[in-house]
Amino acid sequence: MNLINAAHAAENDYMNSKSYKIVAGIAIIVALVLSIAAYHKGGSVSVAGVNSDTLAKIQKTKKMSVCYAVFPPAVIKDAKTGKVSGHDIDALEIMAKQLGAEVEYHESTFGNMAAAVQTGQCDIGTSLFVKIPRAAAVAFSTPIFYAGNSGLVRKGETRFKRIADVDKAGITVAVATGESGYIYAQDHFNNAKVVAIDVESSDLSRFLLEVTSGRADIGIADANTIKLFAAQHPETEDVFANNTFDLNPDAFPIRHGDVSFLNFVNNSLGYMQTSGQWSELEKKYDAHWLHEVKNYQIK
Repeated sequence: MNLINAAHAAENDYMNSKSYKIVAGIAIIVALVLSIAAYHKGGSVSVAGVNSDTLAKIQKTKKMSVCYAVFPPAVIKDAKTGKVSGHDIDALEIMAKQLGAEVEYHESTFGNMAAAVQTGQCDIGTSLFVKIPRAAAVAFSTPIFYAGNSGLVRKGETRFKRIADVDKAGITVAVATGESGYIYAQDHFNNAKVVAIDVESSDLSRFLLEVTSGRADIGIADANTIKLFAAQHPETEDVFANNTFDLNPDAFPIRHGDVSFLNFVNNSLGYMQTSGQWSELEKKYDAHWLHEVKNYQIK
């Protein structure tokens, strides 16, 4: 016991000694210097193999990877050429040009785009409805516009005056997997039967054929998709055209922790919005989204 106590006493004396404190202090300083050097050398922190400084990567490689889902007029895909356009596409091209980079496009869906951004398959995605589950997976830019959901029914349908009328036993609701209507139905419907249809990005509205065929009583999706489908199918109608529900901000998804790139995108959008450039892009594609009204005055 005396030997053990003596050893403990010696250890305590050393840990309280000036020499120990000097050694510990040097170790801390060395660790800090190495951390700072690593930060400046690499300019990024890699998590699970994903580069978190996308801005630096784009500037170095001269390429910006974009995941997109067809969502007219934000994202339009030419059925013959496969070329994409739309105000989201134009805005991302403008940003890439300022970085001296070219855009590489990867077709995705509303159901898997957040995961594609999160895992580094693409640097950024075209606009998505900002939903809480999505916000847990990815960060979002400042909102670029706002949009709600609506419902498609067959002409003459009178049962649905408001969205609460949909969630009843005996009602079949068609939604597209991962799309805004799908998320709303998962969160709010307890009695209606919800049929989720897997659709490709370029054919988002295909699930609405469940309504025209009579297999579903109503289809729920973002208001713009419902509006466009109803305009092309006179046997249907946009039942909530004047009373859309579940208003959502739309924004570009970016990886969590990708601070430099998120700041770049937000500042770029801020300039586009205040300069009127974003408004011109929407006019170019005949877009009619909801926006916050901001007045700028000299005082």
